[in-house]
Parts: sequence; C-alpha cells; structure tokens
Amino acid sequence: MGLIPKNRDCEECGRMMRVEKMRNTFRFRCRRKDCVGGSIAMLDKTFFGGSHLSLKEIFQITYFWSRNFVQYDEMRFQMNRGASELSDATICDWLRFCRDICAEHYIRNPKRLGGVGSIVEIDETCVSRRKYNRGRILMEQVWVFGGVERGTNKVFMEIVEDRTAATLLPLIQKYILPGTTIISDLWRAYFRIGELPEAYTHLTVNHSINFVDPESGAHTQSVESNWQQYKMGGKKRYGTHRTMLQDYIEEFYWRKEFAGNDCFYNFWNQVREHYANL
Repeated sequence: MGLIPKNRDCEECGRMMRVEKMRNTFRFRCRRKDCVGGSIAMLDKTFFGGSHLSLKEIFQITYFWSRNFVQYDEMRFQMNRGASELSDATICDWLRFCRDICAEHYIRNPKRLGGVGSIVEIDETCVSRRKYNRGRILMEQVWVFGGVERGTNKVFMEIVEDRTAATLLPLIQKYILPGTTIISDLWRAYFRIGELPEAYTHLTVNHSINFVDPESGAHTQSVESNWQQYKMGGKKRYGTHRTMLQDYIEEFYWRKEFAGNDCFYNFWNQVREHYANL
C-alpha cells in the first residue's frame, strides 16, 4: 500500500540509498562511502516514525478508532490485554494522530457542497467546551455554523466568533457551490443570500410558526439532525470535553463520509496520501 517506502534518495548527494540492518533495526544508508548524508531510519517520515509502539499495536489502535467500535475506556482495556500496557497519554496521542489524518485529508480535499439541482440546509448551533480559569472549570459557549447537502453524507461545520452576515455569508460562498438551493430559518444574517453573485436560490422556514413551510415545503430537519448526531456522538465518546472541538468536528466529518466496511482501508489510504507529499 506504500505506507513504508521501498527506497529513498540521499538528501545530501541525491543517490538512491540502500537498506541495511543495524542493531536489530532497518535503516536506509547512502551507497557513496564519501557521502556525509549518513543513514535514516526506515520508518522515519512515516506514520509509524518516532513511536515506541509495535506496528501491530498501531494497527490495532487505528482499527478500533476507524471502526468506532469502542469507547475510550473499552479501547484502553482491549489494548492493555497484552503483555505490555499502554498509558492513557499514549492512547490519547494516537487518537489525536488519527484525527490529524482527518484534518489533513480535508486540507487536500476542501469541502464543497451542492451545485445546480442540489439542496443544502444551513443553520447554527451552540455547543459548550471546558475552559480552565484559576483552578476552576467553566463551560464556555461556542457557536458552530454548518450545512448539510440533502441526499448525501456531505456536511460542513466551522467554529465562528459570531453569527453576523459579515461572518456567515463568506462561509456560505466558501462551502456551497453556485446555483445551489439553500434553505435556512429567518435569521437576519441570511437575508442577503439571494443577492450573492453565486446565484443561490434561497428558501426559508419560519420556525416560530411551523417546522415545514406550507407553501414551499422548505425545512431544515436534516441540518438539525446533523447537530443532534454531532452532540450525541461527542457526549458518548468524549463526555463534555471541548478543548479539542475543531478536531472533533473534523473527525465527525470523516465518519459521516467514510463510515462503512471500507473505513479502515480509507484511513490508511489517506495516511499514504499524506506522507507521499512530505
């Protein structure tokens, strides 16, 4: 699959390096005797580099994470059934590494929803995250703006400082393709959507009167369901901890798009794509 390179070029002289076994490990060494390039560990600049875990343990952690089979406590129990126990910090680090791969995937593949003939529902929601202040734990409210494309698993979500038109309209243009039909509630920041150069069609629903507009049939039930899934998933796996809110959002993206029998393969394929560009 290309997770570990078969060959490397020497960074000093540019010639192909050869693999040698040195002290029970494999390293790439430059073939030129007079080259000062030295050698490099075979796993250096790979997903496995710099870790004290075995490849088996790394594959186990990423399998549990990608399949979303177990909660954190259960994962810790499963991983510590062997001869050596992994610390909580080690498991947390590797779960963060998995979320980093999600984030890198969406940097390479920016999210764009909708298009002519498609419908995207948009909305904002308020979530809480822990904030530490002089020995106290406070709950800080954070607004997240997002949208859901009907008929697909495509979503976008972004933390916002406020819910003004100056903040939300550029995000609509960033994430939603021209010609899309956009459905929202009557929040005043959305009033100018139909005036944007992307030629959006804008439908609204007045939630103070009904959930579905009786004339147009417009509703935002898909995006509201998305918020519920996100919040329930966070509470199930991470409690109310929100210090890594953006990481959790990107993981939620990933699971919406890649959940299924191929999720483990998709994860490692994205690992390969990321490290191929380094």
